[in-house]
Amino acid sequence: MQPDQVIRLKQWFESYTRSFMTGEGPIDSPLELKIGHTARVCDNICHLGRSIELTDGQLCLAETIGLFHDLGRFEQYRRYRTFNDRQSTNHAAVGIDVLNQTAVLDTLPADEKATIIDAIRFHNAPRLPANRPPAALLFMRLIRDADKLDIWKVFADCYRYRQRPEPAIVQHLTDLPTWDQKIVKAISEKRTASFQDMKSLNDFKLLQLSWVFGLYYAETAVQAKKRGDLAAIARSLPDHPILRRAIGVITGHLDEAVSADRTRTTVCQQVIGG
Repeated sequence: MQPDQVIRLKQWFESYTRSFMTGEGPIDSPLELKIGHTARVCDNICHLGRSIELTDGQLCLAETIGLFHDLGRFEQYRRYRTFNDRQSTNHAAVGIDVLNQTAVLDTLPADEKATIIDAIRFHNAPRLPANRPPAALLFMRLIRDADKLDIWKVFADCYRYRQRPEPAIVQHLTDLPTWDQKIVKAISEKRTASFQDMKSLNDFKLLQLSWVFGLYYAETAVQAKKRGDLAAIARSLPDHPILRRAIGVITGHLDEAVSADRTRTTVCQQVIGG
């Protein structure tokens, strides 16, 4: 892909998403948040792509995936007034339908279009497919990591500034002083928790923290540690021994990932310098 193609797609995205705006603040606010989220995910995926030395053409492809990964959220929200896939529809599938119906990607080579569609299809899936080539899996992994980095930021900013999270963003979960033991158990076993087990806002916070166990790239862990968003989310949880232990597992895992990355960097520098 070329930069001018990305510019054209960004212009199309802006026109498409603005068509959903009603002029009513309470209705438009969740969509504005998604537009901002998309811009930051594009930045994240390009940063991660540069960290693994993607070519300029590959970075353009990655940025396009970031641009369209949540495209289905706009139609989903218009139909159902929620971002909860379990209570409405799979937003990734809706986004793919929109891309196919509008033919906005049809000027791209078939292999690039297929890579974009596949990355969108699996960006929110419980696991990645086993029957895709390494090149396709690379972009699937990049968008999943880039997406997590900004989701953490969105929620962390709410708790940093003592704001109430947008109800649609937190899937209208109740803010109760409870948590599901299945989610805590997953964390203790260093597994990503399941959306199916969420019952409260605390569950959502814990589930997001558990995403550290599914990161693919070392730079993602470095950025997660540097930005402090996970720590902000953790501080917003009730002060309870069970949750303190869970947070300790998450923090320890993140520290190990960052330490491993620093070790690899030092070794590479020594080899190059020697």
